[in-house]
Amino acid sequence: MTDPSDSFFWILTFAFAAVGGGWLSLRWLKIARAIEDTPTSRIRSAAQGYVELAGRCRALDGTQSLAPLTQRPCVWWQFRIQQKAESSLQGKRRQSWKTINSGRSELPFLLDDGTGQCIVQPTGAEVLTGETTTWYGSTPWPTQAAGASLLRPQQHRYRYVEERIYEHEQVCLLGQFRSHTSTGSTDTQAEVASLLAEWKQDQAAMVERFDADRDGHVSVAEWERARAEAKRAVADRRAERPVTPALHVLNRPDSGQLFLIAAFPERDVARRYKRRAVLAFSGFVIATSALGWLLQEMSR
Repeated sequence: MTDPSDSFFWILTFAFAAVGGGWLSLRWLKIARAIEDTPTSRIRSAAQGYVELAGRCRALDGTQSLAPLTQRPCVWWQFRIQQKAESSLQGKRRQSWKTINSGRSELPFLLDDGTGQCIVQPTGAEVLTGETTTWYGSTPWPTQAAGASLLRPQQHRYRYVEERIYEHEQVCLLGQFRSHTSTGSTDTQAEVASLLAEWKQDQAAMVERFDADRDGHVSVAEWERARAEAKRAVADRRAERPVTPALHVLNRPDSGQLFLIAAFPERDVARRYKRRAVLAFSGFVIATSALGWLLQEMSR
């Protein structure tokens, strides 16, 4: 006879698996559709707002990022350290891995697509990496390089997992695109006020220049003419200044839309999420069928 507590455990397990599989299949299919339906923009001509970009990544000048477990140079990393945990239920031993330490890079890096460059701020992004390293050890922090241990994984209590994106890797991104253009340290009104104050220091020249009725002082109307001329002079100065390149930034959308960084071409990213959706839906079907069978068996 089946132990009721054991049956209850499996009912909960299959129920969670069915709900999780159904939710994940819908989410990953939605992501795949979003990637396919969003055209890839060029940095030089990208519209402000939610966009898809593709190009090669590199470190920002003056910055260096090292993956914490392997010390390999990269532009983005994520790691987790897990400890083996054993439990017993109804005399049956179960083994699992519990995460005891984790972290991910939040250092900005640069995206270059050949038409321009964009600063990527990875905080809050869903990231797919092209390289993941997994190895095992006997200490809470790895003391040996990946693959250096001669012992079998079953003999170790800790598992180390590290994901990385390297410089010059091809990446596909979905996120909020913003451009910031510097116009100088002061605004137009401040420059106009500064120029008028400079003119007022030489009252004789001021009167000579703007006293149209020659009554010996600058009236309100004449002062407005001086202000208009100062505005034209400031505009001419600004037009002669070299154009400051726009600073482009890609980060997490405020609207809650998907923020994705994937170290694969766009088509490969969409295919990966579709495969995930298929696997999750298969899990949903299997878990639902198993749950139905178990409930039928219990009702007999």
